[in-house]
Amino acid sequence: MDSSTPIVFLTRHYPPNPNINGESILDLVAYLQNHHKITSTIITTKADFTGGNVSQKAVGNVISFNQVFKGNNKLTRLLNMLIEGYRLVSKAKKFKNSLIIVTSSPPLLLMWASLRLKKNYRWAFWAFDLFPEGFYVEKNKRKKSFLYRILFKFTYKYIPEFLITLGPKQAEYLKIQYGSEIEHLNLPCGIFKDQIKDSNVPNWHRNGRLIFGYCGRLGEAHNPEFLKQVIDHINPNKHLLILVLYGTHSEEILKYANGRKGITIIDRVPRNQLHFIDVHLASLREEWTHIAVPSKAVSAISIGSTFLFCGSKSSDNWHLLKKCGWIIEENRSIHNQVKEFFETINMEEIKSKRSNSQSVVSILEGMVSHTYESVAIKVK
Repeated sequence: MDSSTPIVFLTRHYPPNPNINGESILDLVAYLQNHHKITSTIITTKADFTGGNVSQKAVGNVISFNQVFKGNNKLTRLLNMLIEGYRLVSKAKKFKNSLIIVTSSPPLLLMWASLRLKKNYRWAFWAFDLFPEGFYVEKNKRKKSFLYRILFKFTYKYIPEFLITLGPKQAEYLKIQYGSEIEHLNLPCGIFKDQIKDSNVPNWHRNGRLIFGYCGRLGEAHNPEFLKQVIDHINPNKHLLILVLYGTHSEEILKYANGRKGITIIDRVPRNQLHFIDVHLASLREEWTHIAVPSKAVSAISIGSTFLFCGSKSSDNWHLLKKCGWIIEENRSIHNQVKEFFETINMEEIKSKRSNSQSVVSILEGMVSHTYESVAIKVK
């Protein structure tokens, strides 16, 4: 093990595991190597991941270990969360002269970093989904839970050198939790350097239809009722809905959509084919605002598409991308809003929103470049 490496990343997933968080880390690792000749070390697990994009080749020095417990029940997941985070930080402590980038995957990794790295190491926090908030999304449950209060206290006890956040709104949230004005870098998840569009039309594509798509996780943070309303308003003579689903609510929605005309269920849409979908669907329950920021909306805009977002106007998704999409507010009738959307949506309006994507992507790419260069400077 070369403990002299300048930068170390801690994460549950990293390529060839096809997880969006790991792919985001890979993009930064590759940039540091190609543009600054900085070689990174990635400490990760061999945990499986359901879903994701095409597997990519790992870059950097990878140190990985197997999960202790197999299976997917609640107890097994909890034990793996605790053990994985502890082991990742334990291995990172051997790199005393490195900048350690702690991500939020696995859950509770930030807690272990706070407790064990403290002020004795140079470390930063790269936020994806936030925990322990993700375990107790309802604020009333947070206030009543003694366990949550303990986890929260330990997680935010020690302040990292800087933050890497999914957007400015998540940064504001984290600064409140830390009670400190910490330096932060914005890095939206779903923007990648040198993205290439596939010019080959996929066999699911239909000319003359408005194509909608939900491609990704449908879990506790997402709103299945929104997707049901979209399904109910699909007109097979005008529309095509592509579904690529995994996660807690996926089986429920796949059963709901099964056998309906105008809906195609497939296993995967590669990132370089996302532009063949006119309107990407994304949702985030209001109580999950800032705790998670769906990457599917960012990925859609980055490749020139539009999005229909069910969530809060205060989220980073809407704050950063609103010029390229439409919003369905969760605190109003979802049925009425979706109905109104489908009554008025047309190709001209979609083209208008698509035309805004170039300027929005330029801003997002500027954020990415600034963050990548800032990390490189901090390493040097």
